[in-house]
Amino acid sequence: MAGLLTGNTPAKEWLAQERLRMRIERRFNARWRQEIERASREMLAEAMDSQGAAPGSPVRFVADLREVYEAETLVSVRAFGGRLLEPGKGWNALETKDFAEFFMRLASEYVANEAIRQRIVAVAETTRLHIVRMLARGQEAGEPLDTIARSITRSIPRISRIRAATIARTETHGAANYGAHHAAMATGLRIQRQWIAVQDHRTRDFREPDISDFSHRAINGQTVSQDQPFQVPRLFGGSEPMMFPGDPEGSPGNVINCRCAQGHVIEE
Repeated sequence: MAGLLTGNTPAKEWLAQERLRMRIERRFNARWRQEIERASREMLAEAMDSQGAAPGSPVRFVADLREVYEAETLVSVRAFGGRLLEPGKGWNALETKDFAEFFMRLASEYVANEAIRQRIVAVAETTRLHIVRMLARGQEAGEPLDTIARSITRSIPRISRIRAATIARTETHGAANYGAHHAAMATGLRIQRQWIAVQDHRTRDFREPDISDFSHRAINGQTVSQDQPFQVPRLFGGSEPMMFPGDPEGSPGNVINCRCAQGHVIEE
């Protein structure tokens, strides 16, 4: 086998992808936070108007989240896919003028995935449940409604910031690797894919103290053909198939906050 399509070692490839992901995350983190915070305040206002009744999700919330998701997906797909098509220009049939259309199609296909639709809906519902639970805790403690409202108002920025950071990383990761996966196929080269896990204490593993349900450390370096999934070991035996790190079809424990990368190895 030859080296990675980008010319990097696996360690340098992970670092290059991590830096690019972080730039995209920072770009969209504020938008996720803004939408979550705005919807949280709307739901709190509804609850106050109804004397503490559990609010519903704002009418436009899911649609607004989808708009952020679509924008982040397109940027991620284009950034990560473009890294592979640039060095492979001489080997594939894509003309430079076709790049924009190619990445638009990939982004649309990714967002149309049913797993993505469910994740967007889950973000909206989880946001609503945060407000409902805080209301319930205050009411169970016998606090006046205005005291509950002030407490929730103070909590909204912090909760929105934490959730936005997790969402931005997780969704950038999946879309980026999807774009890279299909861009590698578009080169027309015979390519295998390699799982690259950073070897530090935060990497998912079966070791204490933070035992995970899946081990990404164990499959560092695992190489599969272009159309075959990686097999991620489970804690109690067996494995879960994933086409790439961050695959939206994967379990939450395999995907959320994952930092793994994939390298594309050119076959001799």
